[in-house]
Amino acid sequence: MSNKETTTGRSSGIFYGWWIVIASMCALVIGSAFYWQGFGVFFLSLQEEFDTNRAAISGAIAHSQLEGGMDGPVGGYLVDRFGPRRMMTIGVVTMGAGFILLSTVNSLVMFYVVFLGVISVGMSVGVRVPALVAPANWFVRKRGLAIGISLTGSGFGGLFIPVLGILIATIGWRDTAIVAGLTVWALGIPLAIILRTRPEDHGMLPDGDPPRERPTPATTGAGHATASPAAAPDHLEGDYTLRGALRLPVFWFLAVAFGLRQFAVGAISLHVVPFLVDTGRSLEVASTILAATTTASVVGRLGFGWLADRFPPRYIMAVSMVMVGVGALILTNVGAGWTLLVLYIAVYAVGWGGGAVTMNATRGAYFGRRAFGTISGTMDFVQMFGLVLGPIYAGIVYDVTESYTIAFMSFAVSAAASGILMVFLRPPRRAAPSRPAASDAGVRES
Repeated sequence: MSNKETTTGRSSGIFYGWWIVIASMCALVIGSAFYWQGFGVFFLSLQEEFDTNRAAISGAIAHSQLEGGMDGPVGGYLVDRFGPRRMMTIGVVTMGAGFILLSTVNSLVMFYVVFLGVISVGMSVGVRVPALVAPANWFVRKRGLAIGISLTGSGFGGLFIPVLGILIATIGWRDTAIVAGLTVWALGIPLAIILRTRPEDHGMLPDGDPPRERPTPATTGAGHATASPAAAPDHLEGDYTLRGALRLPVFWFLAVAFGLRQFAVGAISLHVVPFLVDTGRSLEVASTILAATTTASVVGRLGFGWLADRFPPRYIMAVSMVMVGVGALILTNVGAGWTLLVLYIAVYAVGWGGGAVTMNATRGAYFGRRAFGTISGTMDFVQMFGLVLGPIYAGIVYDVTESYTIAFMSFAVSAAASGILMVFLRPPRRAAPSRPAASDAGVRES
């Protein structure tokens, strides 16, 4: 970095944090296209290949969420200690190798082994966590917008979903898995090189602010920092260690609220393609509809991210969850027609995308940057009950009733409960963020 960039945090007038945001956004395109959303396109092909039911395939996805939750505290700690660049490099290499191995599996058991032991590990530890932690560490006042832009990658990943559907229909799911693995390598490794841990490690401050605007506070024994009298009010936020956060009741209630959200959105994302095929649509059309929903979520990710910088994020998330609940109710009545389907996309996609942003913005605002990765990963472990139970529950409901109606109505109730809970979860006592001490920083990236 040039002297100018080191001093001001800018190169050619652009704060380096925005390059972090762009790289994170592109990494989340990969995660969405091939894992969160895109893997649902493989669903019916895998069910047919292994001659099993939907609950069995859903079980693999649910177990991957369980594993992701268990990996969360470890992944968050590793990113906080060794930096997002190293961890993302490891993650994309592992994930790409997993898809290539997936093309060789010949049994449901081996599918579980490869999906859970390779693809899911690479994704959860080395892609998702670094891509979310890095922007949160480089911004404070503009964190909602930064995270929102980053998470548009999850929406733009939907543009690749129809391509997966076409590839599976033409060359088969095995060759498509190879293409996915090579693509993850080709795109992910260069993106990882861009990431850095914290602006302070490079002589900068969050948001690209001049040093005089952010005095360093003293840290208390309670696991958070005390504000300097000179600290500006718009810079105040929690600065908790993991131990300090775990002592707060709001940490646990947030995990429950987030888990109720995940119960709904995780299952809908996985089962919406099979559901749409059941209504008489082709796999290619169903994949395109999922892509449209994912892409439309960009509106919520940007819009709700912008709102989270201007209003208490808990209220913004509550609104997003109401929209998810209404969208789930609309989905129960979607048939072969298009009117309700378009309405579902408009309502659900915006609420779904907005909630993804406000979850992370809330964590940053409530607990600060010092241990953001570790705290987020630990909360992921607690809230994983939603991601684990939702897909399995929907699969079982379908296998028993040959319909998703009861499942989708349950998801509407879960989303509403999450939104109501968020309204009452006030933030803990805030304090000005501190510059990480050497003992907290671990091994830093240059």
